Amino acid sequence: MSQTNITQLKTEYDKKVQEIQDLMKNPNRDAGLFHVDIGFQDKGVHFANQGGTITSSVDRLENYPVKGYPYKRGVKLSFEDGYEPCVEAGGGADLFGICTDIDEFTGTATVMPITNNFTGYLVVKKSSQSSITPGVKVKFDTNGEIENDSGSGSRTINGIALSKAFKINENLYIALVSIFGNRGVS
Repeated sequence: MSQTNITQLKTEYDKKVQEIQDLMKNPNRDAGLFHVDIGFQDKGVHFANQGGTITSSVDRLENYPVKGYPYKRGVKLSFEDGYEPCVEAGGGADLFGICTDIDEFTGTATVMPITNNFTGYLVVKKSSQSSITPGVKVKFDTNGEIENDSGSGSRTINGIALSKAFKINENLYIALVSIFGNRGVS
């Protein structure tokens, strides 16, 4: 290749690179665009990665080994497999918290204890999905699924549905639920 061809290729390359750079945003060159203080977000609210879960910055999220797959369900502590507690789907009087995330690689569930306030989508019991409407009081059944609270004094938590139940597939329904004002059992 002659010197002229190399020079011509270099100038064409530089021209194309400049055209592309004009279209791209670079954090080194455009530092103001990527500054961390930019954003219209509440600094005191924490959003979970996948589930759209809203919690407070003072809430304590705990990690436990998981048995089964209790994602977006109520969980109870289980001590059957050894000395270390693990969580599995459960509710009723044994309700410990709400599983907000599961790491399949490590087999660890992120659990929010029931004494914290919680707003997010939870799994609804299939047989009671038609009765879940906004404003209805809800409770966790023995499988950790949300169901309509009949008001017979069997409620162990304070929860209210904020949306109707949405159908994901034939066997799975979810609803936006708020859990609030719960205290530890004495």
